[in-house]
Amino acid sequence: MSIWKTWLAVLAATFLPVTGCDNSERADPAVAFSADRFAALVDTLSESGGFFDSDNIVSNEAGYLHVRQALKRLGVEGGAYIGVGPDQNFTYIAQVRPRYAFILDIRRDNLIEHLLYKAVFALAESRAEFLSILFSKPLSMAEFNNGAPTIEELVAYFDRTDGDEVRFRRNLEGIQARIGTFNVPLSGEEIRRVSELYRAFFERHLGLRWEYRSDGDRGIPFITYRTFLLGRDLEGAHGNFLNSDEDYRFVRDMQARNAIIPVTGDFAGGHALRAIGDFVRGRGDRVSAFYLSNVEYYLHPDGRLDEFAENVRYLPTDSRSVMIRAFVNLRRKAHPMRVEGHLMTTVLQYTRSFSQLFADGVYRSYLDLGVRNYMQ
Repeated sequence: MSIWKTWLAVLAATFLPVTGCDNSERADPAVAFSADRFAALVDTLSESGGFFDSDNIVSNEAGYLHVRQALKRLGVEGGAYIGVGPDQNFTYIAQVRPRYAFILDIRRDNLIEHLLYKAVFALAESRAEFLSILFSKPLSMAEFNNGAPTIEELVAYFDRTDGDEVRFRRNLEGIQARIGTFNVPLSGEEIRRVSELYRAFFERHLGLRWEYRSDGDRGIPFITYRTFLLGRDLEGAHGNFLNSDEDYRFVRDMQARNAIIPVTGDFAGGHALRAIGDFVRGRGDRVSAFYLSNVEYYLHPDGRLDEFAENVRYLPTDSRSVMIRAFVNLRRKAHPMRVEGHLMTTVLQYTRSFSQLFADGVYRSYLDLGVRNYMQ
């Protein structure tokens, strides 16, 4: 390639993401992919997985709903959604209502867990059925007065209802059969991992917590799955996607259309995040919301924030696109919006604000990432 062509390619890669795709509203809002296309995207967008000292089966973010009203106030909606980790993504997806979504995580286990969730969605027509299958607990004794139980009623019912091994094994067979229809090749070890992840929900159900693989909770009071489901926004309202029939149907429909695509990849890596950006750009779309969780907490001390920032800049965004950040409250360096007892504080930032502040050299510490130009 000539020097001139090389320069043009670099120029295009540099400026196209910044100009964004403001005409993305023309795209069809009901995006659907075939099973073969879904499996191909899982494969071609992914890169090699990496080790992380956690199974990350459930979230450890007590304040994940604290940006719910801000997302609504700022009109964050449509486009493509990118997230990380387990099922807190479904609540953000229900809020943002994207056309399609990518769940990107360095752990291959996270991809496997999302295939497990995808199977449960396919098998469960209602929110109550979803939790019934997830925990292997019967619905036969449920007496929900209006047929549309709140999340409090669901949690109370499954707290007092026992599961059983026979139901677990029968459900597992159905889940594994359903996963087989997704056309994503899994090794024998990965198929066993489906069973292990599903058993964690069966044995620990609402008491399930985030833990380190090496030494449990390290004395940190991580929230239970019960507390996570019962989370509230800053106005005191429940907001988990399992609190609303409408939200559940939206996420379930996206799963049925193969429009929630799990990907294995590194936020600071050279392929997955950029490949997602190319895919979204190729459809004339934009990334509306990028949920980072606390990934920057690990990238910053490892000296990999530069690569991550370049990947973010490469994504097709516009002036409405936001990042959802779970800032880790360090001793004597807590976020000013920290809620007492919360390990993390969830805030928003416009994606272009992050890119500009990074280019300006503002992020000299991890604290800067959380407190510079945030919204809640």
